[in-house]
Amino acid sequence: MGDVGSVAIGAWVVRIVLPTLIVQALIERKYRTAGIAVVLGLVGWLVIGRINAGLVTPFLALLEIGLVLVVLGRDIRLN
Repeated sequence: MGDVGSVAIGAWVVRIVLPTLIVQALIERKYRTAGIAVVLGLVGWLVIGRINAGLVTPFLALLEIGLVLVVLGRDIRLN
């Protein structure tokens, strides 16, 4: 990934935060949620990546938003 810009930064955020949220779900003993996230993450990287590589980051970002709401039980405030 040699590009620099908002898409590249978004891809890096997805690659860092998604595994962190999966580990957080495991810590909170939400094993089903973590398992579903792992399966959907692999589908995103392996299946969607073969169809259209440009859709992987948005798909994983949507997965990440859902994980934040399920695992943390609320949205994250940035202020």
